[in-house]
Amino acid sequence: MFVADPAVSIVEARSYAFFDVDETLIADITMLSFQDHWYRATGEQAAQAAFEQEMAALQRQGAPRERVHRRYYAHFAGRAVAEVERQAAAWFEHLERSRTDLYHSSVIAELHRHQAAGREAVFVSGSFPALLTRLARRLEVRHLLATTMEVVDGHYTGRILAPQTIGEGKASAIADFLARKGGSAEHSHAYGDHLSDLPMLKAVGHPTVVRGDPALAAYAETAGWRIVAPQ
Repeated sequence: MFVADPAVSIVEARSYAFFDVDETLIADITMLSFQDHWYRATGEQAAQAAFEQEMAALQRQGAPRERVHRRYYAHFAGRAVAEVERQAAAWFEHLERSRTDLYHSSVIAELHRHQAAGREAVFVSGSFPALLTRLARRLEVRHLLATTMEVVDGHYTGRILAPQTIGEGKASAIADFLARKGGSAEHSHAYGDHLSDLPMLKAVGHPTVVRGDPALAAYAETAGWRIVAPQ
């Protein structure tokens, strides 16, 4: 009769599968897609022009993603939390209805494979919970490591709270999560599509790159990491 090694069973039970979301699990950038929806819904043309001009300038400057994300959230200053939640629900409903190619089927299959093996999936994203919770429910994911915005009197201030879940911040968020859960980094998995996901991928024992960013794919090939196509 086969008897499982108790130590191995305990470690595996405490492993997780960490997934970046935008362009890893889905073929969309939730933050930008939501901003487009917000400005269409509210008709804030001047605010939209200011946002688009700043984002374009940051892109031309080659600004790091951490700075771009901070400036993205600065444009939420003054928005009512309840209205953002309401618009987020409308945005996600429209997104699922309008994009037949929304989900990266091969990566979704990876997520389901981990769930079937008893390994919980965790979203790790620079996006924010109002956008991610609906996708998480659809995919039966219970844990989000995402951007938290500061709120005062029911309105966003435009500032974000630590940790910033971009770049090295993703690795820090994973380390904190595993420490709280008693999880094993060595036995955990992570999936990402962009070079900024490198710290997250290096933070676990089983990194997988979703093909899309040539720089990350080149690193993965050198490191001997697994690479999967998004479809």
